[in-house]
Amino acid sequence: MTESPFPRSAALDGKEIIDISTEIYEGMPVYPGHQRTAIYDMKTHEETKDRYGEDPLTTATLGVIFSDHGPTHTDAMNHIDSTDGSQSIEEMPLHMFYTDAVCVDVSDYIRSSEDYLSAEQLQDQLEEDGLEVNTGETVLLYTGHWNRNWDTYEWLYDYGGLTREATQWLADQGVVNIGVDAPSIDSSVEMTRRKNGEDDDYPAHRVCKEERVTNTENLTNLDKVAGERFLYVGIPLPIRDGTGSPVRAVAITDDE
Repeated sequence: MTESPFPRSAALDGKEIIDISTEIYEGMPVYPGHQRTAIYDMKTHEETKDRYGEDPLTTATLGVIFSDHGPTHTDAMNHIDSTDGSQSIEEMPLHMFYTDAVCVDVSDYIRSSEDYLSAEQLQDQLEEDGLEVNTGETVLLYTGHWNRNWDTYEWLYDYGGLTREATQWLADQGVVNIGVDAPSIDSSVEMTRRKNGEDDDYPAHRVCKEERVTNTENLTNLDKVAGERFLYVGIPLPIRDGTGSPVRAVAITDDE
């Protein structure tokens, strides 16, 4: 393996940084109804060379347009709560995005839009993995949806979600952030239920609204940390009045 030209801090001795964020690119899958991602040249090396003459220090920049809920992202409270004082993304405390975390392997329970993770299934899997959930932590759910379906029709329209009871149980443990390797912590069925005006649509999001829990969606590589405890980092951009923000989510694990 080629040695990196970039020095590594001693603070990371014995640690591994695992990227659990999706790549951002033009044409990437985006939740239906949200701004599609567009990336274009603003300034190229060729243009700056022509502008500045002999032996120039050339530069290049890109223009990027995306939804604040497009790539791997975290929801702000004002995304799901319209009441006065509901925090936008830049108002939410940063400690919610730098936490101890666990990743629960629920891939045997959630395979399609008809599957809803129950509180009992969640608790059973945590016990099987020897994991505990504590106040102030992040819980990530590995469903395998990204591994199976990224960049396909099924990615956007055929994934499972949490029940109200499972989400409430996590909130009762003091969890501040629930993450998933799918476009939403709610099943894709909920898009149809909302269109039909059914009561209690998007139950997981409703609990997050009631209990002031954020959620992080469109994660990837969760198979690399499933069944483990680690440090989660997913700092949002300070977008003024943002309803969410793309994050570069990483898991920092012990390098064994």
